[in-house]
Amino acid sequence: MPNVTFTAATITWTTNTTSDSQVHYGTDRPKNVTWESVHDLAGVTYHSIHLEGLTADEVYYFEVESTDGSGTATDNNGGEYYSFKTPAWYSISLNPVAGFCGEEITVTATVATGGKYHVSWDSLAAVVGGGTFTASAAGVRTLTFLMPVAKKGDHKVYLVDSTYAKKAETNFETFPSVRIDPDEGPVGTAVTLSGCGFAASQDIQVKFKDTVITTTATTGNGTWPTISYTIPNTPGGDYNFVVEVDEATWVGRAFEVTPEITAPTSGAVGRTIEIKGTGFQSNEKDVEITFDGELVEPNAPIVVHANGSWEATIVVPPLHRGSYTIDASGQSTRARDVPDIEDFSVGAGIVILVEAPGPYLVGDSITVAGGGFATHETGIKVTFEGQVRASGITAKADGTWESSFVLPASAYGPHAVEASGDITKPAVTTSLSIQARILEVSPDEGAPGDLVSLTGDGFGSSQQLRVTIGGVDASENRVTQPNGNVVVSFHVPKDSIEGTQQLAVSDGSGATYSTDFTVTRKTLSTTPLPISPRDSTLRSGEVTFRWQGVTGSTGYTYTLEIYTPGTNTSAGHVNIWSKPGIAESSYTLNSTETARETLDEPGTYYWRVKIVDDYGNKGPWSDYIKFKVSPIQTWVWVVVGLVVFVGLMVVAYRETKFRVTE
Repeated sequence: MPNVTFTAATITWTTNTTSDSQVHYGTDRPKNVTWESVHDLAGVTYHSIHLEGLTADEVYYFEVESTDGSGTATDNNGGEYYSFKTPAWYSISLNPVAGFCGEEITVTATVATGGKYHVSWDSLAAVVGGGTFTASAAGVRTLTFLMPVAKKGDHKVYLVDSTYAKKAETNFETFPSVRIDPDEGPVGTAVTLSGCGFAASQDIQVKFKDTVITTTATTGNGTWPTISYTIPNTPGGDYNFVVEVDEATWVGRAFEVTPEITAPTSGAVGRTIEIKGTGFQSNEKDVEITFDGELVEPNAPIVVHANGSWEATIVVPPLHRGSYTIDASGQSTRARDVPDIEDFSVGAGIVILVEAPGPYLVGDSITVAGGGFATHETGIKVTFEGQVRASGITAKADGTWESSFVLPASAYGPHAVEASGDITKPAVTTSLSIQARILEVSPDEGAPGDLVSLTGDGFGSSQQLRVTIGGVDASENRVTQPNGNVVVSFHVPKDSIEGTQQLAVSDGSGATYSTDFTVTRKTLSTTPLPISPRDSTLRSGEVTFRWQGVTGSTGYTYTLEIYTPGTNTSAGHVNIWSKPGIAESSYTLNSTETARETLDEPGTYYWRVKIVDDYGNKGPWSDYIKFKVSPIQTWVWVVVGLVVFVGLMVVAYRETKFRVTE
């Protein structure tokens, strides 16, 4: 194995017998007349030949030869010859030989003499940081430096002496790179992006989730301005910031969106607080919230949006005063991946314990739980709208307690529930809402005009009440009682549609309730009795119809119909005229009505009448009553006219004669 310097090399080998030593060497192969030899006649088994006068930075090939009493043995490495290279007087090499701005590069430098040296970038005088060293003598030195900001492509790296004279050079290729800080975080994280190693003066686009967030241009040294970007509502997972150059070249940097929940820092027992989540999976199912490690039921089912965000409200559970942890998880998002909300401070308060949140009905049993009270605190009382409903309560050692009361008659809407004790003052509060309801409808069916009684509770205080059946208003004006109770009567409204309908009750406070009500139909028992015309003959269409109806009542009207004989109705008659809403028990056809023109024609006619009340209920039709129209013929009128004319002439004659005689 040779020991090599700039101009010399020592070749060593061993033999199994005592022999001399000889080395043949040259700068090319195969062995030729230009090769030189060094010979040592001493007989040894360990052989060492020193070569001098070599050229620096040159490759030499050699073979070894030893001769003993039995002859000469040559080792030329199977005809390939051994080789070594003398180091250059000055050289520089890099590892790696290509990379990104800011990357650490290892430099191996060979120097021929001692002194101060520098590593420079692109210019002999542009010394890179960390690229200066001092050699005490000729030899090889190793050092590191960080690649400076530079545009894309090949760059020269120089080894220079203290006067910045070039001693050696090599190449380094720069690639585009993007830096991101940080590279993970929840929605709302402020991210900064910077780039270098791009080509000079090029337009670039920066995208996140295929959406362009900025357009800019690189500088002369291949960098572009630092970009600040806030992570929007995005499902959890890995994403890339992509930098596109001329819509072809691109460089990406990964960013992981992590889940997060936020909430207030404190809250009293019974208070509603909002929990928000981001960075969950899109439309993720089965999201749960824990408070102090125990599941808490949100006020409404949690729905995760397509962007991985959700909102929920919970009631602070009855716990002793102190700090607690809130956490959340989902079908895909594990609780350990969601940073806890720590040190949530719980203060004194009360909560209504129910299987499901209100509203509540009058008469419900309400259980109130308190937390955050003093240890074994006494004199605790519960009030509803200022009235004591439970008292003499003592807290447990952890400051919690429970008590119950029955909801009294109360108006619709929210009501204050308060609790205080000998120590916990002023009172802590919560609220509950009263829901309206109908207790009884009697009867639960009826025809228009029938009287119905209704009772209910939980409506607004002293409010105008609206009652509808199938959307049709009952006309009566009704008012709720001051305590929200309802005790009213009304009539089934006119035009109510027959069948099962919704009976709805509402008031100005927003209280409403509905139930089923069956609308029936009834037939009035009264049938009008036709009087005239009845089996008589009329001389023209000017006629008055009379009948016997209901006397002494204003809640009824009559419908009159006139028919001609026919075959296309069940009664065998054809309707030619109808008149509803007649208030009296008679009606005279006037000259403007179409029936006059028909009745002026001779013929047989029929008429009938029925009674209708103010709610639209009808009685049976009367029997068809026949009458005839037979106008006086024309020749009769001519004869009458002649008789009258003759009579007038006679009178005139007598008058004249009398005057002559006189």
